[in-house]
Amino acid sequence: MADKGLSLYDNLARGRSDNAAEIKRIYRDWAAHYDADNDGTLGTVSQPTMVHFLANYITDKSLKLLDVGCGTGLVGQHLKQAGFTQFDGTDISDKMLEQATLRGYDNLFLANIVEGLPVADDAYEACLCVGVFTHGHVGPEGFDELTRITKKGGFIGFTVNEDVFYKDGFDNAIARFVADGLWDIKLHQISDYMTKKNVKGIYVIAEVR
Repeated sequence: MADKGLSLYDNLARGRSDNAAEIKRIYRDWAAHYDADNDGTLGTVSQPTMVHFLANYITDKSLKLLDVGCGTGLVGQHLKQAGFTQFDGTDISDKMLEQATLRGYDNLFLANIVEGLPVADDAYEACLCVGVFTHGHVGPEGFDELTRITKKGGFIGFTVNEDVFYKDGFDNAIARFVADGLWDIKLHQISDYMTKKNVKGIYVIAEVR
């Protein structure tokens, strides 16, 4: 069934989960139908919206970017359409990465942001993390890794599902990164996320200090 993975995700969304194996199983079963559910069932617009926002801050489209939690590569598709020329992707699911192979990425690799990415410090001029900070996936602890791998003066663009933004402490974590002098917030905006589910998302772009 085309909604099989979506149904599994809905069950996971009932509570917080740090079970990487469970998440891998969900996306293994969902990978072939993910794009159809993303567009047709959910009406997700986070990928083009975040790329649009990021393009307002990055004028040099040749800078090296990383798409963390790239899934089937929808962010990469929009990066390519926007004229970005160097971007890699990483995801927890090999089946999702198989779907992403034709969407413009230079390199795709398996990794779990919670366990740490196999990426050197300051490796990228910008990182994107779209749709990862949501029900049962990754909490604000993921901010540390995104900051580590992004060069000073570079940008981190991420979305947070509105339902977990306060509940899981993303608001407090963002405030801490700013207070500690690690981030300068360039964009903090609530906007459409899943239009067919009437779900909003918080879009943030932070400059790494």
